[in-house]
Amino acid sequence: MPAADQNTTPPGFSITLDAEASVPRVVVTGELDLLTSPQLQETLGALITDKPSGRVVADLTGVTFFDSSALNVVLQAQRQAAEKAVELELVPSPQVSRVIELTGVAEHLSVSEEPPA
Repeated sequence: MPAADQNTTPPGFSITLDAEASVPRVVVTGELDLLTSPQLQETLGALITDKPSGRVVADLTGVTFFDSSALNVVLQAQRQAAEKAVELELVPSPQVSRVIELTGVAEHLSVSEEPPA
């Protein structure tokens, strides 16, 4: 596969960032897997690094598939946020909730069932 094809975003996948809101929010739609997780890692990492303290929301309600690479990204972002005194709040889709439940990592994450207004 040519190198250019490896960096293409799959159809239906997007990450949008509202960094100007009082609580910065990253909204993800589509499949979070080995191909797309690095984009989430980059977005969350930059947002957490740039925010001196407070709260960041990762809205994953539009995520249709969530694998171990995505879970690893979320756990790394949580660790990074804790080091920076930033609360990283996850708002999961049913698919994300299922993976969090099955892997037993809920105690390491701040999970909310309701998207913030």
